[in-house]
Amino acid sequence: MALHVAIPDTSLVDCSDLRQKTVKVGFLARAMAVFRVERVIVYETGNLRSKAKRDSDLLVRLLEFMDTPQYLRRRVFPMTPSLKFAGLLPPLRTRSHPLDVGPSELSVGMIRWGVQVRLGKVDIGVGQLVDHSETLSERSPTLLRIIETKPKIRVETINRHEIERYWGFEVERITSLVGKLRDSSHMTRIIFSRNAPPYDRLEKEIIATVYNTKSILGVFGGPLLGVRELLSDEKEAIKDNSDFWVNTILGQGTETVRLEEAVLASLALINKSAGDIVAPPGFHQ
Repeated sequence: MALHVAIPDTSLVDCSDLRQKTVKVGFLARAMAVFRVERVIVYETGNLRSKAKRDSDLLVRLLEFMDTPQYLRRRVFPMTPSLKFAGLLPPLRTRSHPLDVGPSELSVGMIRWGVQVRLGKVDIGVGQLVDHSETLSERSPTLLRIIETKPKIRVETINRHEIERYWGFEVERITSLVGKLRDSSHMTRIIFSRNAPPYDRLEKEIIATVYNTKSILGVFGGPLLGVRELLSDEKEAIKDNSDFWVNTILGQGTETVRLEEAVLASLALINKSAGDIVAPPGFHQ
């Protein structure tokens, strides 16, 4: 069971300044979280000019920043110019972003993100450091489960796949979309394009395929160029390693559809058709 989404490193080329770029990433991250995407993949296109290559770093950094719970952000992300407008980012409010709690509010089985502050001490966002003998990262949050609250708090490390409900998304950066598609043959691979058959025409076939794979990799083009145009030298390889090309916004009323609009509209249709097949339960389920 998995829902992964790939977006290009050119995702921010239509934004003129850092403020606009930050707001756009916030919108994208919210859409991913709302529709229970578990992995956001940023793929290299070779279309970024030298000055714009930093946009790819910014995109990944802001996505990772948003998926990190607020109580760990200062430890994981030292303040840099790229986070100047981080205050404009909306909260994800996924289960991985719980409100602040005190030690007395913890219960056995509760899951928290944590980072090592110093040897033997971890921060799990409860107002005090917790003892833990295992060495953890000081920069990349680790998933920890509460196994004891009294006489003192004890935790154990766990993996994402051990969590039954939606727990936010991971961010992955890749150099080859074709390689990722080829390695994802066990998933239903869908390319979203305005130059493709309408979604409703293919919906039954898509659902039937998803029932077998229990997973989807959805691929989007950029704000200015679609997947075929972004990777024109590899378009045949992309075609050979994808299962469906679909248009999810038929008869669009605007000349162009922004990436964040395409992601929102497309994931809404995927969620309606196959959300319960590919994504873990969210809130209110």
